[in-house]
Amino acid sequence: MDYERAAMNAFSDAFPGIKMDGCLFHLTKNMRKHLGDHHLLTRYGNDGEFALNARKIISLAFLPPTRIEDALLHLEDTLPQDLIPILSWFEDNYVGRPTRSGRRQPALFPIVMWSVYARTKDGTDRTNNYSEAAHRRIQAEFQMQHPTIWKFIDALRQVQASRDTAYEAMVRGDPPPKKRKLYQLIDERLLRIITNFDESEPDGNIEEFLRRCAHNFQMDP
Repeated sequence: MDYERAAMNAFSDAFPGIKMDGCLFHLTKNMRKHLGDHHLLTRYGNDGEFALNARKIISLAFLPPTRIEDALLHLEDTLPQDLIPILSWFEDNYVGRPTRSGRRQPALFPIVMWSVYARTKDGTDRTNNYSEAAHRRIQAEFQMQHPTIWKFIDALRQVQASRDTAYEAMVRGDPPPKKRKLYQLIDERLLRIITNFDESEPDGNIEEFLRRCAHNFQMDP
């Protein structure tokens, strides 16, 4: 789901104990906005090495959760100075600021929510782009910005009819739609990176891991 605290609280109230998985796309979107707040987007767009270093922060999501704190310390020592405020923002909101006792304050969005380590290994979704696509499909049916209640109901019927058709196709054994070749290739690369890192533990090279992951996604608008 998106990183919206109000929506998360509403889900928790309605479904106590539910596990909420954060969307990797929206995590990168949040960071891109923060880069903009620090006037770093132009540099991100023009300096490939700087952009790769910025994406190393998001690449923390692919690490085994037990190695994230080690990786944070590594990034503090190796990132360009202009990215340290971005790393601090990420640590405060997604990991938790260290206290004098050696523990960390609770993060606004805990690691278990935004980590995609297990999801990548299991081949499950790292984003909620499927729900975004459903929203666009409904919006296309409206053909207007402010539909009447009757237009809204009719649009839902049209979308549901197409979903029913797709479901019946699956029931009769039709193959599911294939991912684009590029996305299949990226999935294979990321799984290979994680598998190789797991096999090298406890001496896995964090810098190499983060850099390799950072080559396999973008933070485009």
